[in-house]
Amino acid sequence: MSDRQSVTIVLVDDDPDEHFLFRADLEDAGIHFEFQAFTRPEDALDWLGATPGIPVMVLSDLSLAGHDAVDFFARTEPLIRDGAVGVYSGTRNPEVEAKCREAGASFYIVKPVTRPVFEETLSGLSVFELEDRDGKLHLVLSSSAAA
Repeated sequence: MSDRQSVTIVLVDDDPDEHFLFRADLEDAGIHFEFQAFTRPEDALDWLGATPGIPVMVLSDLSLAGHDAVDFFARTEPLIRDGAVGVYSGTRNPEVEAKCREAGASFYIVKPVTRPVFEETLSGLSVFELEDRDGKLHLVLSSSAAA
C-alpha cells in the first residue's frame, strides 16, 4: 500500500437525500473515500477552515436555498491547499459553468455521478487519482500533487 493521502469528498447540497445518493452511487461503483456532507455552505466553510491541509474534493450543488453557490466557490478555493472545488448539478448550463469557473470551480459534474463520469473528472484534474488498495479503488492525492 502506498503512503499517498486519502482524499475527503465534501458535498454541499441542501437536500440530504442527495448526500446519500452521491455516496451510494460512488460506493456502488467500487470507489472508497472519506466523506463529509453539509446542507449549508457556511458549515462546509467552517469545517474546511478547521481542517487545514487535508486533501479535499469539494462539490456543491448550484441550487442552495438562500445561498449563492458562485460565492461559495470563491470563498472555498483559498481554503484548499491540496484539492479542488467544483459543481455537482442536475443540469449543464455553459453560462453558469463559466461563472463558476471564474469563481474558482475547476470541474462540473452533472448528476447522477457514475464511475465513468467520476474518472473523466479526475483525469481533467492533476490533483487526484484512484489507487488500487487490496482490490479496492481509493480516492487519493496524486503523486504529482503530493510532490
